[in-house]
Amino acid sequence: MSTPVIWLLVAAALALGEILTESFFLAPLAAAALVMAAGTLLGVEIVLLSVVAIGIGILTLLVLRPLLRRDRLDFAAGGAEHEFVIGQIGVVEEHVVNDESTGVIEIDGEVWTARANNDSQTFAPGESVEVVAVRGAVALVDEPSVPARRKLRA
Repeated sequence: MSTPVIWLLVAAALALGEILTESFFLAPLAAAALVMAAGTLLGVEIVLLSVVAIGIGILTLLVLRPLLRRDRLDFAAGGAEHEFVIGQIGVVEEHVVNDESTGVIEIDGEVWTARANNDSQTFAPGESVEVVAVRGAVALVDEPSVPARRKLRA
């Protein structure tokens, strides 16, 4: 088996490992392995190629990994794009029962998966609820802090 093929197999294995673990650690190594495959195919001197591949691996690890991890953590925490819904009053469309992992609410025409902020609470369809937090794409709801008018269905 030729050297470029071996490097391509190494890059593929590292990329697969990245997909399975989502650690953002194996992707830079896969990029470095791809550089090694391309360089050996083009006949670049192995010492120069190694220095370039190591540099690319380190650079992507130091620059790309923190950016990707920050974006992933922001999304998992709900991120700023979902903060607008906190404090909004919604109407329960499907029973909100944490034990059964069910719950759907509507807020200003937008449908959200919902869970009760307190595991012992349940909410029936038609009830008004207030969004107190967002975790990912799930709204955590509680009884409205101020009495809310019930939304009339057409």
